[in-house]
Amino acid sequence: MSTRLDKNVQTPILTGMNINEALAHLRELRATLPAALADEADPLARAHGVGEVIAELGKLEDELKEVRRPAVAELRTQGYTVRALAAELDLSPARVDQISKGRRA
Repeated sequence: MSTRLDKNVQTPILTGMNINEALAHLRELRATLPAALADEADPLARAHGVGEVIAELGKLEDELKEVRRPAVAELRTQGYTVRALAAELDLSPARVDQISKGRRA
């Protein structure tokens, strides 16, 4: 029997965690989720599950960009140069400039 992902489940497992703890959970999920999805015997359910995970990851990426953008903008107002931030964040100077101005790539 196959099970579709429940889009309405909201589990606040990361509430109150610091960045390192949240990243550890994300890395654990990255290490286990592909195998869990691959273990689904029904190929239709497997394809649906993967599609739903990809859609959720896209939403998460958008949400994370909205956390990063004001942080970069704040650092710019504190005097960090675009080049300094680019080196620190491992991004191109052009990308840092786009982020600080709220532009999408």
